[in-house]
Amino acid sequence: MPIRLSFICHARTEAQRLGRFGQDEPAETKGLLKAAAVMADLKKPVRILCAPETRTLQTAQALGEDIEIVPELEDYDIGDWKGQRLSDLQESIPQLLADWVSNPYAAPHGGESVQDLCLRVGAWLDTFREEGHFAVVTHPFVIRAAILHALAASTHSFNFIDVEPLSRVELRFNERWRLRV
Repeated sequence: MPIRLSFICHARTEAQRLGRFGQDEPAETKGLLKAAAVMADLKKPVRILCAPETRTLQTAQALGEDIEIVPELEDYDIGDWKGQRLSDLQESIPQLLADWVSNPYAAPHGGESVQDLCLRVGAWLDTFREEGHFAVVTHPFVIRAAILHALAASTHSFNFIDVEPLSRVELRFNERWRLRV
């Protein structure tokens, strides 16, 4: 039996609505009410795998009860930029922001580089070998990294992928990872 990972982005947060980089904050109630509908579209997973942050746990709890926290799925470490509005950074440090957007090896915020995030998520995917179907509740940046890994795509493509709250991306493994749309 192949491995099926249904990546589900957490419900919308206030930071997403306001264009800020996230912190460990709750999901908005309206989004959590919609999360149950996401689960209705899935065939029952073996287990729900979840990033450790509040917004992912709340979303996972709306999907079901058998939840396993996976530290490798934690959100991208944006360092000093946590809680900052993107528009404020564009005004105050435009060159550093532009470098971060164009260079996956850059980490001017003191956190992870996009390259480091992609290596972390890729290493987790490469070692995950439990057969069956799993719901994976995590963050937009982590889902982007998983997509790039499955496609063996360059980290330079990272910022060309948008992941909306409660969106779902499916990866399947049968000798190699494949993206299923």
